[in-house]
Amino acid sequence: MLGLVLAAGATSLPAASQPEGENAVFSTIINDKGPAIVTLKFILKGGEQDQETETTGVVIDGTTGLVLASNTAFGGLAARFGGPVPTPSDIKILVGDDTVGLDAKFYARDTELGLAWVQLTTPPVKPLVAIDLANSAEATLGEPIYTISLMGKFFDRAVNIAEARVGALVKKPRPLYIPSIGFAGGEQGMPVFNAKGQVLGISTFILPDEDEVASVPGGMRSAMRGVTGGMILPAAEVIAATARAKETAASGGDPTAPADDAAPADPKADPKPDADAAPTTDPTQPKQ
Repeated sequence: MLGLVLAAGATSLPAASQPEGENAVFSTIINDKGPAIVTLKFILKGGEQDQETETTGVVIDGTTGLVLASNTAFGGLAARFGGPVPTPSDIKILVGDDTVGLDAKFYARDTELGLAWVQLTTPPVKPLVAIDLANSAEATLGEPIYTISLMGKFFDRAVNIAEARVGALVKKPRPLYIPSIGFAGGEQGMPVFNAKGQVLGISTFILPDEDEVASVPGGMRSAMRGVTGGMILPAAEVIAATARAKETAASGGDPTAPADDAAPADPKADPKPDADAAPTTDPTQPKQ
């Protein structure tokens, strides 16, 4: 089941035209959550030539201007399989109707989880509208869920809502919510909400590494069987990953260059945890 709502902006609907029922969920998400969705414009340096591109992000800290996005847009998919890691530069964050953008820097990436963080170079004078990941809920099987993003420049970056249901609750290789086909083709790195407007998590696409694929009969196709609409990383997992990103940024580590191995959560723990355990990843040190 797929529902799309296109709007020219995040303008509130007149009181007389406020919809009821399920349509009210759509308008509430657009009005309350839409302003936190921003456009990221940047240049990827690396390869044969530099590439100017853009993607969508969500503000998760309005005071500092910290924005969460999909690492795939920053060349993360190639890095996941040992390819060259492009360097993002000339980053601009476009908020609302802004077409110029605010200067930003690449903050951190988590290749394994498919997440990337970008932050304004200078904190905003007025805090940006942000999604509160702490005001979250756990998903339940079969409940309606909604994700919001922005369309491309050709469509005036209109607000876009996709609707689906929770199709599966996964515990391995880590906690994940698997949506029904309604989210197929949707933007990664975007917040997913329940009907009450509580954030459930962030849409992403986590692939097994080469060793894991090789261990599964049928390879990648067999390993990813049943995943038709992407996947959702629960809010608690995103909060933990963001905390690690902040620790890395504070330590002065290179936010753009992933290392070879993930850092274990417990320094006394075996660096190669049991396969049943959910691995933890330093944002700049994802497993290749």
